[in-house]
Amino acid sequence: STMATTTTMATMACLAACTFVSASEKMQIVLPAPPSLIDVAAESFIPANDKACWYTGRTQINTDGSRSYDWEGTQMWVSLTGATYVKAVINSTGVVGRVSAEVNTVEASSFYVGADPEVNEYLVATKLSGASVVRVINILEPAFVGASTGKHFTFVGWKTDGVAAPAPSPRTRRIELVGDSISAGYGARGTAALNAAKVCPVDDRTSGNIYTYNWHIAEHFNADIVPIAWSGKGMYQNCCDSGEKMPAYYHQTFGGGGADWDFTRYVPDMLIINLGTNDFGHDGGPAWEAAFSSTYTEFVLNATRLYNAPKLPVFVAQGPMNNGPQLQAALNVTIKAINAAGGNAIYLDLKGPPCDGCGGHPGVLGHAGMTTMAIPQISTKMGW
Repeated sequence: STMATTTTMATMACLAACTFVSASEKMQIVLPAPPSLIDVAAESFIPANDKACWYTGRTQINTDGSRSYDWEGTQMWVSLTGATYVKAVINSTGVVGRVSAEVNTVEASSFYVGADPEVNEYLVATKLSGASVVRVINILEPAFVGASTGKHFTFVGWKTDGVAAPAPSPRTRRIELVGDSISAGYGARGTAALNAAKVCPVDDRTSGNIYTYNWHIAEHFNADIVPIAWSGKGMYQNCCDSGEKMPAYYHQTFGGGGADWDFTRYVPDMLIINLGTNDFGHDGGPAWEAAFSSTYTEFVLNATRLYNAPKLPVFVAQGPMNNGPQLQAALNVTIKAINAAGGNAIYLDLKGPPCDGCGGHPGVLGHAGMTTMAIPQISTKMGW
């Protein structure tokens, strides 16, 4: 696969379509300090393939049971009992990323992985008691961590003074997401106040998938989500490079390239696609728009064939960075073509929320607004 351009080239078109908001007070992003390792007299190791462990997202299952990955939103879970602390063992091959760690749905820490090549054990949480369900989430998209062929993270297992417990019942709802920077979380922690103070750079601290509308939607519905999103990419034409487009990335286990994904391993109940913002920065008129719609239609129909689910609900989203009629018209042509071919496409209106984040993208209020708009539309269609 062709490696994507750097994140500095992911500046998106159509920023003028965003509505910016004001704020009366300055806000500051504060991350928990990277946890240090603790000394213990004895601890047990729970390998990645233990029955107490489970995963959400695209991972490569290695011969030793470890899991390699680079897509944002990839989640490593474990169920523990009797633990007072837990550490994650994660190897990094040429990449540096950031994770968020939760215990019983509450964030316990956020730390960098791979910054020190001599360290592969990371303290996730202390002061645990009773039963603990621990989740470690890969926050950043592949472009932010330096992913390319052979460069990724590998989750090896857990270390703890507790013991592995039976995994709880899995979530019964499944969402898949295909998108660009909006869905990846580019600048998503930004606010109008940070922009006004000129302290809103797009970087690994202000960006991340767990701050996005798609993540919030999944958590609202208690659904698993597998995000496949890359800043600057399009369905038919990328914003700022001539490399791979999202239909090609969709087939990959790793965003950085490598083995093809096995679509039998995760079959979603619904698919959200939010693409077109980057493409329509190059809108060349009716013939170009027809080619965009044709590419989009074939992508969706191919996805339904991969899942052997012709009636898979596919939410075709628009907004909030391009709210224009040309894109909406092209999406409507796409939806009609999909449904005429026996599919089940639905327009998902996300136009209007503010682009209050860093780099002219949706921020805290923008993603909250998108979430508020999306939930009733999805609930009505899915019966959730």
